[in-house]
Amino acid sequence: MTYHFKPGLPLTENLRRVADDQIGAALDSLADGGDLEPRVHDVRKRMKKLRGLVRLVRPGLGELYTAENREFRDIGRLFSELRDAQVLSKTLDVLAGKAGDDSLAPLMNWATERCDAMLHDPDLPGRIEEVATRLEDARKRAVAWPVEGTTHEVIAGGLKKTYGRARKCWRKAGRDPGNAELLHEWRKRVKYHWYHCRLLREAWPETMHARIDTLDELSDVLGSDHDLVVLNAALKAASDDLPKKARKRVEALAAAESRVLRERAFGLAAQMLGEKKGVLADRLAGYWVSAPTAGDRKAG
Repeated sequence: MTYHFKPGLPLTENLRRVADDQIGAALDSLADGGDLEPRVHDVRKRMKKLRGLVRLVRPGLGELYTAENREFRDIGRLFSELRDAQVLSKTLDVLAGKAGDDSLAPLMNWATERCDAMLHDPDLPGRIEEVATRLEDARKRAVAWPVEGTTHEVIAGGLKKTYGRARKCWRKAGRDPGNAELLHEWRKRVKYHWYHCRLLREAWPETMHARIDTLDELSDVLGSDHDLVVLNAALKAASDDLPKKARKRVEALAAAESRVLRERAFGLAAQMLGEKKGVLADRLAGYWVSAPTAGDRKAG
C-alpha cells in the first residue's frame, strides 16, 4: 500500500518517493524467476501507476511530463501483445462459466496455445532486458524530478485535467453507448482519476477510500467490457479453423454481458462524475493541503 503521498512531506519528495518505489517494484518483478505471466502483468500495472503519478503533478513538471509519460507508456507497450493474450484466456474462462457447458472449449484451447506461444517468443528475453535497462535509467532521472508551483495549484491542475477528461468521455459515451472506442477511452480517463485519488487518499481517508472503491469498480466494469471487445476482435481475425458455432456462442454471451456491464458503468458514473471539474479539483487539492500529518492524527 505504498502508492500514496504522505501528508507533511513536500510534493517533490512525495513524487520522487512514489516513483522510486514503483520503478523498484517493477524491476523486482523482472528479476524474479517465477511465473512470467504475473510478472509481466505487474510491470504493466506499475507503468500505468507511474503515468498516473506524473499526470497528477503535470502542471509542475512542464516539458518533462511529456517525455516521462511517453517513456512509461512505451515500456508498457513492449508487453502489450502478451498481456492481450492473457486477457483473452481470462475472458473466455468467464464466458465459459456463464455458458455452463463445454461449448467454448475449442476457443479456450486456442487462447491457451496463443498465450503459451507468446510466453516462449524468442524475442521476449530481449524485451525484458530492454525494459530493465530503461527502468534503471528512469529511476536515475526520477530522483531529480523538479516540481514548479505551489502544492495546491499543481495538484488542482492535475486533477482538473484528468477528471475533466473523464467527465467529457462519460458524456460522449452517453450519447453513443455502443461505441467501444469511446468506452475504452472513458475507462482510461477514469483509471487515471482513480490513481490520483489513491495518491491523495491520506488527505481524508474515510471520504477518499469510499471514492476510490467506487472508481475502482467503475474502472473494472469498463475494463471487463473492453476485454469482451478485444476478444470479439481477436476471434474475427483468427483462423477459420475455429468452430463457427463456438464463435457465435461467444458473440451472444459477450453481447449479453456487455449490456449488463455498460448499464452498471453509467450508473456508477452518475455517482462519481457529476461534480464540475474545477469544483472537484479545488476541493480535493484543498483536502491535501490542509491534511494533518500522521503525528497530528495520533496527537488528536
